Amino acid sequence: MTKARVIGIQIQPEIGDKKANLDKVQKLIEKNAWFKPDLIVLPEVFTSGVDHKFLHKLAENIPNGETTEFFSKIAKKYETNIVAGSFIEKCEGEEYKNTSLVFDRQGEIIGKYQKIHMFNYYGSNESDYVSSGDKAVVVQTDIGKIGLSICYDLRFPELYRALTYVGAEIITCVAAWPYPRLDHWLTLNKARAVENTAYIVAVNQCGRVNPKRQNVGISMLVNPWGDVVASAGGDEGVFLGEIDFDYLRKIREEFPVLNDRNLEAYKIL
Repeated sequence: MTKARVIGIQIQPEIGDKKANLDKVQKLIEKNAWFKPDLIVLPEVFTSGVDHKFLHKLAENIPNGETTEFFSKIAKKYETNIVAGSFIEKCEGEEYKNTSLVFDRQGEIIGKYQKIHMFNYYGSNESDYVSSGDKAVVVQTDIGKIGLSICYDLRFPELYRALTYVGAEIITCVAAWPYPRLDHWLTLNKARAVENTAYIVAVNQCGRVNPKRQNVGISMLVNPWGDVVASAGGDEGVFLGEIDFDYLRKIREEFPVLNDRNLEAYKIL
């Protein structure tokens, strides 16, 4: 495959209302099915919204939960790969994870990533509600290798470089990223694309969560040269974009930064 069509689904979640949020997603996918996507990507914790009191209440087992079943059917119906944003996974005992699933075109789970870096800045205290994952994940799909990340992970370039080392051509960042850090969102997504000569598919929540928090939206597809080739803007909706693998290979061949590392010089680390 030389090109792949991507839909980023950007929603303002109804806080604590899983059914309403899955309905929103279904309607946006149905409305844009004409695009015949090869990949659909959702935001972080979109089934619950960013409200800590609902994270455990709406948590699900995998693979036996409502959200897993929903996306399995969607992937099969539209014959598309899906990175199902993230939602809270109920694990064994009393442990919870912020988990992202990948589905293939047959509706099968082919990848699972549990968010590594917990966001505890300014009263967010994510680690009070979920525990961190301990494994970076790259998934082989029929459109190429996809590396997975969630929101705060974006601030850790070593994760993205590790994903690239094992072959990631596309890296998804699913997020619930708020103001006033819009410039960071724009800059870091472009930086991760440029430094890894990879496509970044960054899909964010939008809209006001409470009087103190509003998510910025601006979901985007960034190419390996750092150009934003598709964006959803600030409102609820989608972006429609195209990944060009010939372009990716051209950039990596003509500007081989990944081959010019000097690992011996890094031993001090």
